[in-house]
Amino acid sequence: MALWALGLGLGLGAAYGTLIGIPSVIFVIFGPPLGAMYGAIAGLPLGLLEGVVLGALTVLTHRGGAPGDSLRYRRTAQLACVVACMLAVVSFWGIELWRVGGWASVRVAFTRDLLEAFILVVGPLVIATVATWFVARRVAGQYARETAARLPLEET
Repeated sequence: MALWALGLGLGLGAAYGTLIGIPSVIFVIFGPPLGAMYGAIAGLPLGLLEGVVLGALTVLTHRGGAPGDSLRYRRTAQLACVVACMLAVVSFWGIELWRVGGWASVRVAFTRDLLEAFILVVGPLVIATVATWFVARRVAGQYARETAARLPLEET
């Protein structure tokens, strides 16, 4: 999870930096490297957090042995990782804005500076959530396939 999130954070951060930098020539130059840097900085901790969430879910789901329904496990893993990602990103920005000036700062950020709030909070949240969904799907699906391959075939 951490490596996938790091890689996607790096790549999607660079793409996001490029898109945000298009209106200005100077930001087109510095947008991709800054976006990649911030994407990697955010992607690695999110990947580690989601790895812990996925590991805990896997242990809780498969306490009694092999998974019975791999599709249900994969969907549950995706949902758990997406919720963890959303809570982490929203908590980060909530704490950052709270430190600056309490609720007034949060209210001002989402009323007066709506474009800036969209660029800094909403855009990265959507990108991180979609990337998390994709990574959780891949990792949980790989685990389910490997677990199913190790199980002996049942005789009827």
